[in-house]
Amino acid sequence: NAILSQAYLYNPAGQIGQDPAYVWTNLASGLGNTVSALALGTNGELYAGGSFTNAGSLPGIRIANLKGSSWTNLGSGISNTVNALAMGTNGELYAGGSFTNSGGITANRVARWNGSSWTNLGAGLNNTVSALAVGTNGELYAGGIFTNAGGILASNVARWNGSSWTNLGVGVNNSVYALTTGTNGDVYAGGLFITAGGISARGIAQWD
Repeated sequence: NAILSQAYLYNPAGQIGQDPAYVWTNLASGLGNTVSALALGTNGELYAGGSFTNAGSLPGIRIANLKGSSWTNLGSGISNTVNALAMGTNGELYAGGSFTNSGGITANRVARWNGSSWTNLGAGLNNTVSALAVGTNGELYAGGIFTNAGGILASNVARWNGSSWTNLGVGVNNSVYALTTGTNGDVYAGGLFITAGGISARGIAQWD
């Protein structure tokens, strides 16, 4: 019997063909360079971040929004690569990466788009952000390869509560590349670390 996947039809003879029920389509001429992060807004609109500088036929400086069949920019964009995107509980968009400016304002490695303008998150982080996740109460978690968040020690992972940064204990001892939050408020981190909070945790750990 044939094995059917969402995108391709495979048969025992080893032939792979496209399933006519599913097709790829481009998205309004696409983006001009690498896309590193995607997020869906509350109304299903698509946000993309990366290292590109145009979106379709418009300037889209490392971040853009697909509305219907065309791309729009988010203000004047972001000054360097976007590695991570996350949607807040109130519909705001968070971006994290290696940038220090968003929309013409100082924003160190993390910034928030409210639909019309960019704002920073305090003093931000002192080095690259690679992952973002939003908690059950709307708090933002950031992971990457940094040692300081908003002026306090934070070893590669930190939390923004809407007005200030806090660390997650002593953090983890090396880069964080992935974050997600559970329905009970727990945070899961994955990365290159081998300890979390001073205990052995090879590549993955949970913060309660």
